[in-house]
Amino acid sequence: MTPRQFAVLAATAAVSLAAAIIIYGSRTNWTVPTENAGKLFPSLQSDAAKIARVSITQGDKTLVIEKSGDQWLMKSRDGYPAATDKVRALLVSLAEASLLEPKTQRPDRFAVLEVDDPTAKTSNARLIKLEDASGTALAEIIAGKRRLGQEGAAGEGTYVRRPTENQSWLASTTIAGGASLRDWATPRVFEVDGPKVARLTVEVQGEQPYDIKRTDDGAHELETIPAGKKIKYVNMIDNIVEASAFLDLESVRKASQASGGEAGSVSFQTTDGLKIKFKVSREKDAAWATIEASGEGDAKKLADEIQTRAKGWEFEIAPSKVETMLKKRDDLLEDAPS
Repeated sequence: MTPRQFAVLAATAAVSLAAAIIIYGSRTNWTVPTENAGKLFPSLQSDAAKIARVSITQGDKTLVIEKSGDQWLMKSRDGYPAATDKVRALLVSLAEASLLEPKTQRPDRFAVLEVDDPTAKTSNARLIKLEDASGTALAEIIAGKRRLGQEGAAGEGTYVRRPTENQSWLASTTIAGGASLRDWATPRVFEVDGPKVARLTVEVQGEQPYDIKRTDDGAHELETIPAGKKIKYVNMIDNIVEASAFLDLESVRKASQASGGEAGSVSFQTTDGLKIKFKVSREKDAAWATIEASGEGDAKKLADEIQTRAKGWEFEIAPSKVETMLKKRDDLLEDAPS
C-alpha cells in the first residue's frame, strides 16, 4: 500500500466514524432519567373529586372551564359546553404525569421548551390551574412543548415547570389544550352527507327565495331556471349544498347579541327527514348564524343532538362560507346561447 492509498483509507475511516457518532448521538438519550422524581402532582388523584374549575392562560388569553353537574362549561365563553372527553383527558394526564428528567434551570432557555412566562404576549407556554369550588388551588403548572417519542429514549411527554421554580422537567404524559375555544369545544356543530340533501331553499335579504333540488344521481340543480338563462359554472349549485351541509365552530356567544343586519337564511331537508335552518347576520368583518334542527323517525335523534348543541347560541362562521351559501339567484345565471 502506497502512502497516498493509506492516507485516503484513513480519511475515509475517519469520516465513517464521525458519521456513526452523529447517528448514535441522535438516537441515544444522553440525559439520565431521574427515577425517583415522583409524580408531578402526588395528591391529585385523591383530590380529583374536588376539582371544580380549570383555567388556562396563554399570552393575553385566559379560558375558564367550570363544572356544573355532569357538564363542564366554558365560563369565559358565556357558559358554552366544553367537550367532556377533552377536559377528562387533561385531568387524567396531569394526575398520571411523572417527572422523568430535569431540564434547564436557566430562564433565558425557558422559551426553547415553551415553559417561559405564559402571560407574555408572544409566549406559547400555558399556565394550567386546577381549583376546588372555594377557589383553592389544587394544582398549577406551566406546560410547554410536547416531546415526541424517540427510538432508544423515553416515550412522548411534555416539558413543564412549576410557576415558583426555575427547574424545568420532562413530564411523562402529553398535556394538551390551550386557551382557545376550539381546544375545548366539539369543533363540528353538525354535518350531513351532501348527496342526502333532498331540497334546499336560499333566502337572501331583499331578494326572492329560490329552491335547489336533488337529482336522481345525488347531484343538485336549480329547480327553476328562467327561459334564456343557464347556470354560469357547473359546480355552483353543488357548492351551495356542500357549504350548507356542515358547520364548524369559529367562535360562539349567546343568541340575540347581533348588532348587524340580517344577511339571509338557508334551510334544507335530507332524504331521511332531518331539517336544518341557518339564519345568518353580518357584523363588520364577521358573520354569525343560529341553527335550528328538527326531524322525525330515524332523523329525530340526530336532530335532538344538534338542537341540544345549538339552541340558544350564535356561531361565528367564515365570511367565505356565507358568500358561498347566500348567492343571489342572478349571480348564478347567465344568458344561454341562442
